[in-house]
Amino acid sequence: MPVRYGIVCDWCRKFLLIPEERKSGRIHYDRSERGFTARCIPPCPNIVFFHRGMLVAYVVPDEAIQSGYADLDDCRPVAKTG
Repeated sequence: MPVRYGIVCDWCRKFLLIPEERKSGRIHYDRSERGFTARCIPPCPNIVFFHRGMLVAYVVPDEAIQSGYADLDDCRPVAKTG
């Protein structure tokens, strides 16, 4: 199972993966907020605001890489060291 960075949608509790490529249709930089916005996965209408420091590393199922998200129950946080 791969490790990926992402952010949790507080509304639906999905773990939204940050794609490795720089362009994404769901994630945009918001200059006025000096942070990022991510549209959650439909049918969730939520928009998540975050900064790079808020990203968390999780071990995710292989199928989450293709879909771009995972159920939080299927993920395992990576322990921080140091």
